Amino acid sequence: MTPYYFGGYYLIKERPIDFGSLKSKTVLTCSNCINDSLVENWSYTWATNKNDQIESIKQDYRLTDEIIPSIRRWVDESFNNKRIGWINTFNDLQTAKDYKSNFFSHLLDTRIIGIYFSDREMETLLTEFKPQGENLGTIGLYDNLSKRIPEENSSAETLIGHDIIGIEVDGGFHTFYCHDISKELTAKFDLTINKFGLFDDAENWQNILDYMNDERNGFSPVPWFVCKTKLVTE
Repeated sequence: MTPYYFGGYYLIKERPIDFGSLKSKTVLTCSNCINDSLVENWSYTWATNKNDQIESIKQDYRLTDEIIPSIRRWVDESFNNKRIGWINTFNDLQTAKDYKSNFFSHLLDTRIIGIYFSDREMETLLTEFKPQGENLGTIGLYDNLSKRIPEENSSAETLIGHDIIGIEVDGGFHTFYCHDISKELTAKFDLTINKFGLFDDAENWQNILDYMNDERNGFSPVPWFVCKTKLVTE
């Protein structure tokens, strides 16, 4: 059996896809192109442009002027203590749970999701995102995968499928839904999309990744990976 390794936990708020052939459909991807991440630029005091959309954030998430500084202090402290990474990434489940219960327990449709990478995908990601200078920071996915934490069979998490994600240099990532190609991929590679909007396992992910990573096919020019996706249920 292929070993998998922990990449990170994400706290998302589901929102319907607002474009393309699957408009109004909801899917359990951690990509903040599709769903809202609840720890974003605005959550870090030192992030640039952190206040650009703060009014809509307060309205969408029903947050007060008083709570925003509290969130930022909490996130900064957790980041400094290496419990949160850049960007959107929780390094352990308890930190994700604490953040949710402290600040977002009033919201519906929030989910904590963990993503895991095969040993081959892990090594590729670590090579792609290795810092190229002494003073350059690392993204949360790199930090977690560099620890090589094996996937555990935990009753607190349920496997819900596999996502195909294209990772940007800041650690945020796209999903195949960003290109509205779910029907194309299912037909071309004999895949099945389940009720969570993710792929069931495939016999050969490499052929699919080769296709996604070939820029001639028109996808975002970032490295694409497949990740096992688990929903936290406890």
